[in-house]
Formats: sequence, structure tokens, C-alpha cells
Amino acid sequence: MATNNQLELIEKLSGRENYATWRFAMQMYLQHEELWDCIESGSGTDVKRDTKAKTKIILSVDPTNYVHIQEATTAKEVWDKLSSTFDDSGLTRRVGLLRDLCNTSLTGCQNVEEYVSKIISTAHKLRNIGFMVDNGWLGTLLLSGLPESYQPMIIAIERSGMKITSDSVKAKLL
Repeated sequence: MATNNQLELIEKLSGRENYATWRFAMQMYLQHEELWDCIESGSGTDVKRDTKAKTKIILSVDPTNYVHIQEATTAKEVWDKLSSTFDDSGLTRRVGLLRDLCNTSLTGCQNVEEYVSKIISTAHKLRNIGFMVDNGWLGTLLLSGLPESYQPMIIAIERSGMKITSDSVKAKLL
């Protein structure tokens, strides 16, 4: 019964806007349930286990998206159809996310926590679509979006010789 509650904790796949987080959560869930091999191998899988994996995936999808997967016969087929429908890793998506990343500033956010979260989550989305965001560059980017009033802190970081990473800058900001 506990496994059903875990499935309910996963936000239903509604579309491209939450596909990356849904995919990650669903993969972790299927690994926890020891069903991920149904997706990885796709063939030669125990029919009963494959049906269980397929059912769990379908139950985590918003009913409006059933149209994309109702013809699928295996868990891997469902997974692949959802991927081809919602995985938006094209150039337009990359450019949009990169633009968001570079244009985010503390002045456009309510507080430092929101600013850091927005930068880190956008970088994570870029990484999810195969665009590598260097950790040092991300740390520098976190500093670049700060207003002039943070200049003394930036100078102090520079003089300290501290290695600039997203985690080190995030720790200083928070």
C-alpha cells in the first residue's frame, strides 16, 4: 500500500513544462520498485512486470495525455512515446533557457532564495536537455546578477582566493 502513496507524490505529467521533473521522479520511482529494467531493456522482460511498470507510468500521466500513449503495448513504448512528445531539447528551448539564465537578476526576484533557486533550476533544465553548464561559470553567473550593493561581497570573495562554484556562491548568498 505504501507504494501507491509514493506514486501519488509524483506530480502527474501535464506537458512539456513539467516533463523533465516528472521523468526524473518517475525514473527514481521505477528504480525503487525494481521495474526500471522494463524501460532500459524493453524486450525480453517478464510480461507481468512490464504490465506493472506500464500501469504505473500511465497512472502518473494526466488523463488529457492518454491520447499519446493509449496504443502503446509495453512500458518502454509508453516511455518512448512520452519522451518523443514532451522532451523539448531543441535549439529554441536551449536558447530560451540560456536567455532566462543570463537575464535573471536579484532585482527581478522577491528575495535571494528565489534568485538562487531560479538560477539553479534553469541551469538544471539546461543540463537535462544536454547543454552542459560549467559549475564555475554558474557561480560567476550567480554573482553577475547581483546589484551594485553586493560589490563589497564580490571583492571579498575574489580576494579570499576561494574557488568560485555554484555551491560556494550559493552558500555565501544564503
